[in-house]
Order: sequence, then C-alpha cells, then structure tokens
Amino acid sequence: MSFRSFTEGPLASRLVATLVVAGFGSVAVGAPGQDAPARRGIGAPPPAATPADAKPAERAPLDAKWVGAWIGSAKLPAPEGQPAPELPLFFVVRAPASGPTVGIWSLPAGVQGKTADDVAANGRSLAFTLESQGTTARFEATLAEGDAAVAGGMRFLDLQRREDTGPTASFSMRRVDVVSEVADSRVFSAALEVGAQKLPMRLAIGEGVHGWCGSMDILVQGVRNFPVAVERTDAGFTIVLAAGANATISLSAKEGEKQLSEMTVLEGTFKQAAFSAPVRFEVQPGLRAGSLRRPQEPVPPFPYESREVTVAHPLGHTLAGTLTVPSSTALAVDGRVPGVVLVTGSGPQDRDESLMGHKPFAVLADALARAGVAVLRYDDRGTAKSTGSFTTATTVDLASDADMAVEWLKRQPGIDPTRIGLLGHSEGGLIGPLVAAWQNAGDSPANPLAFLVLVAPPAETGGRILTRQTKALTEASGVAADKLGPMVAAHEALMGEVMMHRPPDALRPLASKLVREQLALANQPMPDEATLGMLADQTVMQIASPWMSEFIRMDPRNALLWLEVPALAVWGEKDLQVDAPVSSAIFAEVAKSTAAPITVRTLGGLNHLLQPATKGTVEEYGEIDLTIDPAALEGIVSWVVDVARKPAPKQVNEATRPSAVRDAYLPPRLFAYREPAAEGPAPATDKPATDKPATEKPTAEKPNTEKPAP
Repeated sequence: MSFRSFTEGPLASRLVATLVVAGFGSVAVGAPGQDAPARRGIGAPPPAATPADAKPAERAPLDAKWVGAWIGSAKLPAPEGQPAPELPLFFVVRAPASGPTVGIWSLPAGVQGKTADDVAANGRSLAFTLESQGTTARFEATLAEGDAAVAGGMRFLDLQRREDTGPTASFSMRRVDVVSEVADSRVFSAALEVGAQKLPMRLAIGEGVHGWCGSMDILVQGVRNFPVAVERTDAGFTIVLAAGANATISLSAKEGEKQLSEMTVLEGTFKQAAFSAPVRFEVQPGLRAGSLRRPQEPVPPFPYESREVTVAHPLGHTLAGTLTVPSSTALAVDGRVPGVVLVTGSGPQDRDESLMGHKPFAVLADALARAGVAVLRYDDRGTAKSTGSFTTATTVDLASDADMAVEWLKRQPGIDPTRIGLLGHSEGGLIGPLVAAWQNAGDSPANPLAFLVLVAPPAETGGRILTRQTKALTEASGVAADKLGPMVAAHEALMGEVMMHRPPDALRPLASKLVREQLALANQPMPDEATLGMLADQTVMQIASPWMSEFIRMDPRNALLWLEVPALAVWGEKDLQVDAPVSSAIFAEVAKSTAAPITVRTLGGLNHLLQPATKGTVEEYGEIDLTIDPAALEGIVSWVVDVARKPAPKQVNEATRPSAVRDAYLPPRLFAYREPAAEGPAPATDKPATDKPATEKPTAEKPNTEKPAP
C-alpha cells in the first residue's frame, strides 16, 4: 500500500532487505555457462503407449498420517563453486470430505498460507503445485517410515510448454504443531530497534504433542502468523525465522520463570546476516496466536451477491477479481445500478488491499454494496490469482489494467455504463485521474468514466513525494528534526538527478552519499568501502527499475489539469506517506484554475489508511483495530451515492481549454478495450493504441525532464 521499497531508504535495514525477497523462481538453478539440463515433461510419459481403453490408475485415499503441519526446506541445485541454496518450507495438510488441501508458507517464495493447486493423493504419497510471482513448481513427497517426516522432490514447470524448466530439487520436512492450535501457547510482543526505526513484532510459542512450535507477526513487513522453528534451551528459547537470510533470536527468561506459563519477559539478541540488535519480548495476557481484532471485516449474511470474475487485458494477462452486486435497487435506473472499480496502492496488492491484517478494499466494497453500488476489486497483475508480470510493470501499465477493468465493468448485465466510477488509494489515486483523462478524451466520448474517489492521492512528482516521505517517517521514528538536513539534502539531490535522466554511473556517487548520511543518522558503524559500494549499487538498481524511475519523474498535476468529472480527494491529517497539506493545496489550486468539480477534504487525526491514529507511522497501522475510520467511510459512501443520483456533467469542449492545459503532457492510452475471444483472453496488440479517435485529447511532446523511462 505504501510506495515501494525505496521509500525506506537505500539502507533499507538489513532486516527489511532480507525479509522481503524475490519469488522463488529467482533462485539460480544452474551456473552460467553450464549446459542446460535435459527438459522433461510435466507428466513423465510411460515407457510404452497406453491402450485407448485402459482404465485410469486407481488412487488410494490420503493416509491420515499426512494431516497436520510440516517444516523443513528444499535443497536447490548449487551454482558452480557455490553452496546449495535452501528454500525454507512450511506445509499444513488438511483432509476435508471434498479432498485434501495443502497450505504453503515460504517467505523467499513470496507465499504465506497460499493454497496449493492440483493436489493429488495416493495413500502415503502426495503431490501438489505452487504458483508464485510468475513461477510454478510441482512438489511430490512420500511419508517416511515412522510417519514423523516426509521427503520428496520439487521441480520448476513451464505450463505453456508443458515441460520442466530445471533440475529437480530435493526437500525434507519434519512434523510439527500449529501454534495457534496449541491450548497453552503464549504471545509476546517486542519493538526491535533497527537504526532510528522501531519494528514491532509478535512471537507466539507453545509446546504441542510434536514438540515446541511458534509463529511470528511482523505486520509492517506483511509477515503474519508465519511459522518459526523453536528450540527450548536451558535459558529460554532459540527462534529461527526462515527468510532470505535466516533470522535467529536467542532469548532468555527472567530468573525463576522456568515454565512457559510463568514467563513474562524474554530478552536476548536478534541476528540476521550482519545485523545484530538486542530485543525484549513482553507477554501479552489474553492474546491468542494469530488473533487480530478487525471489527469492520465483513461477515455474512450479505445483502449482495459476490462473483469471482476475470478481466482479460489485450496484452494477454488476466485480472482476477470479485464483483459485488447489491440486492438493493435504491440507486437503480432502468434496472441498472452504478458501479465502482477499486484500484490499489503501490506494491503487489491483492483485491482486498490486504495489509497488516487489514482488508481496506473488502471493507469499502461491503459498505458501497450495502448502499446499492456494484464494486469490482481485483488482484494486481502477477499477484494472487491474476496473471502477468508485476515486477516489470510501471504506473502507466497499471493504469492500463484499471482502464480495462472499468471498460469491462461497463459491459456487465445490470450495471449502468454511464455511472461507473473509480476509487484509488495512494498510487491508485495517481492512476485514477489518468484513466479519467483517457476515457473522457474528446468532446463526445462513449460512456466515459463518470466520477473519481481519490484516497491519499499524491499531487507532486514522485521524487518530491519520496523525499518528503523519507523525512517525515524518519522524524516520526524519533530522530530530531534539526539532524535531518544532510540526509534530506542527499535524498533530494539524488531524486533531482534521476529527474534529469542521469545514467546509473552518474547516480552512484549520490547514492553513496545518501547511504553514508542514513548510516550516520541511524548511529550505525560505517562499513568498509566494499559494503558501502554494494549498498550504493543496490540503491541505484532500485532507482533504475521501470516502476521507480517512471514514478520519480511523473507529475500527477498533468492528469489533474484534464480532470472534468466529479472527484472527491481525501487525505488523513496524520498521513506521513503523502503530505496532506501540500497535496490538498495542489488539488485546490487545480480546481480553482480549471473549474474542475473537485471536492477536497482533509480529515483530522487520520493516517494514510484513514485510520484514527496517534502517530501516523507505518508501524502503527497494524496496531489499530479499525480498518477505516467509520465517519470517513460514511463520508466516502455518501459522496458516491450523491454523485450517482445526479446527472453526469457536460463534457468540456477541448477547444475552450487553456493552452497550459492542452500542452500538459499526458501519457497516451495504451490499449483500446477488446471483448475477449470465446476461448481465452483477447490477443495482444503489436503496439499501443495510436489509432485514437480524432476527438481524443492531444498530447504535447514530452519535455526533457519528463522523458519515458528507459
């Protein structure tokens, strides 16, 4: 939901950098220059042709000894001259009447409790498929003698070519308990100091029938109920959180507190790679493992229908989502209700915009549907059930996804195509005006986007936003404002050079300067030149990514100048990620200069998620029970209902717009909507949609400071 990882600074704390890692497909499976491994079909062919009338082989039901939790790792093939990398794994196997299920946890694979596909049981053997971040792997395992362990193999698959993409990796697991199911488990909380920042975390520990077990919540990192290995020691416990680099927490109980039920404090050291810091966990009486109070999360019965849907994009990927259609016809016209498409903030988000145990988009969809508005929310491309690549997508690419989602919703039965709006949060608030400009191009577009709701929308260039955000979050972490100057100046200088399209070599000295200032500000020892160089290189790599470079240079005001539909722009006063006073002032200025129908609101005491907040910090999001302030939620819903009841405003005659508006650069609309083919997604186009209608808004030649990202 927040802007992507560079917002935390290039230091990114070694903890942050290793807990949030790439998908498992990125792990090397062969050394450069080696001959490619022989490819093998996903289903190994039998030695001879099978007669046409042969019956399929009978399978035995899953052995009941499989049911439960398993922890271990897969040993991946070693690159030449290097040790074999390990992929940590945790499975939970269930056996309902409908058939066995497997839940999978693995931080390096980017999955937490994801349900496996294509589960196939045959007595003591079990096979299943995991898809994550564009990579697919097939697991096959068998119960070992004694039923306390399983062993098997894992191979990566290319589903389109129906073949393996690499050698098989072996894995082994041992049986453990799920700590949330252990009656006498206890929960402890701590705030790990990482430089100038504090990282809240919770640790659950229990002793089940198979030994000690545990889980951790690091909500600010998106880690929730994540299984950890627990070893009982004479002094207390050793905890291992398997991430990109394992984090080891050595803890001692207070003197005299021998049993878990007696322990009130666990104190020790948190170590991960070169990072080491003291940590103190305190017991949380009455709190159960895995429990988070989220009173606004929707529960049945629902006065609306929810449908699983897919939206085909012209590039070939599909967006998986949920369409909620209200039972109420209070807002219906000729039997058709208004609709809203929800667009998430930055980073790979699911359709609920899940964050730290909250599901803001599920709450919004529920409230809007109860008011009579249909809602489409979808998983970002390459995320959850949507296909495509998220890592290579820019903001304009994601705007194209939102554009196609709006067009799809217009064509659904029972939905009024003249009353479709878009609600975007954070980066989604940057995307909304762009989609509105595309769809309202010209003097007489067909069923253009009718309205916008923008929650915490940015209004400055991305570079300015990131500098302000870094300053605000660092100051909120406890660093005195008068000490921030050198770090902020270094950050601003780096952003300025990115705006000027400097090559990576020219950015490296500025990145190194920023790293040094952040280390000094965090009172961390200055590493050797090689380590500093590595950190600077990592920063430059982040900046040079397609999304980041485009975001830093993009100016939201250009799309705002074209805005002609009713828009509600709302910020929380305590938002530390998007500056409310600066952004709201820009929106108000645009509304005044263009006469755009924009309603600007800043809500006191609320944060970036519109939660009632004390500090407004990212760490605080998960500590707050409410997902959205009830008054803020009601205000959004009431505004949408009011707009849906009014006739659409008249289109602005393009010729009457001031030259400053007509000259503002607007990224061209990438694709025109196409109805999907009967047997699959719409075919990809050879190029962006340059065959625009003559009435479409003109776009000026992009100035040098706004060149497309290389």
